[in-house]
Order: sequence, then structure tokens, then C-alpha cells
Amino acid sequence: MNKMNLAVPALALAAALVALPAYTQQPSENQPADTQQPAADAELPPVAVAQPSAAGQERTVMVAVGSSLTWDSNVFRLADAVDPQDRLGRSSKSDRISTTYAGLRVDKPYAQQRFLLDATVTAIRYRAFSYLDFDAVEYRGEWQWHLTPRVSGALGADRSEALANYGDFRNASQRNVLINENRRLSVDGWLFGGWHLLGGIRQREVNYSVPLPQVGSFRETAGEAGVRYLAGTAASLAVNFRSTSGHYTDRVLDPVALLDDGFTRSESELLATWIVTGKSTFDARLARVDYRSDHFAERSFSGTAATLGHRWAATGKLSVNLAFSRELQPWEDSSASYRVDQRLSLGPLWQMTDRTALRLSLGREARDYRNPIAGFTGTTRRDTLRSAQIALDWRLLRNLSVNASLQRQRQTSTDAAFEFEASVATLGASLKF
Repeated sequence: MNKMNLAVPALALAAALVALPAYTQQPSENQPADTQQPAADAELPPVAVAQPSAAGQERTVMVAVGSSLTWDSNVFRLADAVDPQDRLGRSSKSDRISTTYAGLRVDKPYAQQRFLLDATVTAIRYRAFSYLDFDAVEYRGEWQWHLTPRVSGALGADRSEALANYGDFRNASQRNVLINENRRLSVDGWLFGGWHLLGGIRQREVNYSVPLPQVGSFRETAGEAGVRYLAGTAASLAVNFRSTSGHYTDRVLDPVALLDDGFTRSESELLATWIVTGKSTFDARLARVDYRSDHFAERSFSGTAATLGHRWAATGKLSVNLAFSRELQPWEDSSASYRVDQRLSLGPLWQMTDRTALRLSLGREARDYRNPIAGFTGTTRRDTLRSAQIALDWRLLRNLSVNASLQRQRQTSTDAAFEFEASVATLGASLKF
């Protein structure tokens, strides 16, 4: 086992041991209401209720439990023309999903250090499609360290577990669980004035329980370096260079389908934050992406990635988030070698009272599948997903909250097999103690 793999249990153990003596501390009287953050363009049935981060909690160690009930009108994101009896063995595409979780939250400052841990076990159960049932083990831990006042950084790890996107994985007869694990170390060295030298390493593992050839399970290691300038508290500008090397863990070299067993990826990015006023903040990212297949030049690609976000606190009770992003991702079949994802989202939040918040999320995502291999004669695929969600969060008691949401999704595509409509309704409750 390498050193980075050892960081996960060591981090969790250290955070728990440091935090336990403070378990009996008295709670704060000004704890804000929990707010669940939905994905405006989520494509999967929601399988978890609100799970707030450990950071900023009222006691050093807290336990969180919760449950939700979800109704999904189209679990497998099937097109209207598909007969569910033939594909699923039943007359309906809908299902009712119950989710129950229990988690431990730790937030422990110690001198110039801070330890964070958020570990959760979740049970997901489907009423009709019971073969999709699974238990997810997820965590997010971080040690925010200071070696000297000028040298700081973070050592962290996280793990998430969810069903694969059945809008892409088309085999509705199999449960396909996606596990995403990350381990990272970052360093920030303050040089002089507002200048900082940045560096870091990261390991990532993505595993599908059933292979999805277009994406593949893989393991990658990345190193990065850069410089950042802080103009007081109002703005920052950073330049980063990142190099990634990876290999696929569930495929072998296939010279017929041009499926590679490894890749490299380099990124040069510019990051900026500008706090215009106390109510308005802009975040931006511009990057050049260069992806190289180890053996098949036909699968290589390059292009521009970008992100632009604006956070606006219109009043003391109303805030609005607006975001745009453009990302390039490998996608390997006969019709494409990569895809370009462009997302636009709008998210107003109305804090109706101290205990009640109303949220609206509007999203549009366009996926453009590019660079088919030689011999492909079909129509290149382009998808457009539109979604709208309204959600209500209500804190009944100090640490007891309920939430309800309703989401509508509609995807159009140049390939009729990937068109679908879905409605998702969720009611949940969470308790922290």
C-alpha cells in the first residue's frame, strides 16, 4: 500500500481522536438552518437527503441521521417510444425510492491546524426495481495544516458512491454502481506581498461495477504547480499548470475499436475571483486542455474549458447564483472520441424566515459528441437537457429539518434513443445531535 492510500484511515483516526475530548462542549445559540444543495442538472434519481458539511457546525463532534422518500417517474431515463414491459418486465418506468443515512461530523481546530471529517453510511432501497438496492459508504476528510505562518496546505481524501447514469449506461437489467475516490495534498507558500507559490499532487480512482466502455474505470495521478496573487481581500488571480497520467483498469488495448489502456492530460489554467461589492462576487476559470491517448492518435483531443460564476446577494433574504461552464471529457465509441459539456444554471434562494428557505434551480446542459473514428457513417450525437427544480427547506427545531423538492427533466437528442422526460419528487427529514 502506498503512502497516499495510508492517508485515508490515518486522517479519519486523527480527526476522531483529536475531536473526542471536546464532545461535551455547549452548542452555539446562533446555528443557521441547514440547506440542501440540489444539482440543477442532476440526471440520476436523488438517493440521499441533506447531509451538511462538518465545517461550521455548532459542536466539535455531531451525529447526523436522516431519511427521504423519492418518487421517480422514469428511473432508467427511457425514451417515450420504449415499451417498459419489453425493456423492464413491468408496465411502468416509475419507482419509489427510500433512503436512510447515518453519519459522523467532526470539526476540530487545534492550534494552527484544523481537522474535518464527514463520514456517512446510506441505505438506498427501490420498491419495484429492488435489484438496484445498495448501501453507500461515503466520506470526506481533510487536515488543514500550517507548518509556519508562511507555509500551509491541506491533506484530504473523499469517497462517493452512487448509481451510474442510466441515461448513458443503457442496460436496465443490471445494477451499476459508480465509486469515485480522491486523495490530495496541496501546499501554499507565501513569498512576499500578495504573492503565493502553489503546488499539489492528487490521485483519483473511478470504478464502475459493470464496465461502461465509453468512459471506463481508471486510476490517475496528477501533479500541479502555480502562482497566485492576492490583491487584498477584494480579488485574486492564479495561474496553474497540471499534468495527469492515467490508465484504465477495466479494459485492455483494443486496436479494432481503438480503445486505449492509458492516457495523459495536461491543463494550463487561469483562475480569478473578484469581490465587486459586499453583495456581488465573480469567479472565473479559463483553461487549455490537451488530452493524449497512449496508442491511438485518433482518440486525442484538445480545446478550451471555462467557468464563469456570479453570486449576488440582492437583499438580506434573497440571493442569486448564476453559473456557466464548458468542459471537455473523453467519450470513446465509434461515433465520438470526446464530448464537450456546456452548462448554464440559475439558482435563486429566498430566505423566507429564519427557519424557512425556498430555492429554485433552472439548468440547461448541452452535450456535443465529437471526433468519430474512421468509417463511422451515422449522425453525430448532440443532447440537450433542460431541468427545473423547486425546493423548500424548513427547520422545525434547532437540529431537526425537513425538506421537499419537485424536479422536472427533459432531454432532446439527435439520437432518439437518448431522449427522455422525467419527474422527481422528494420528501426528507434530517436530525443532528
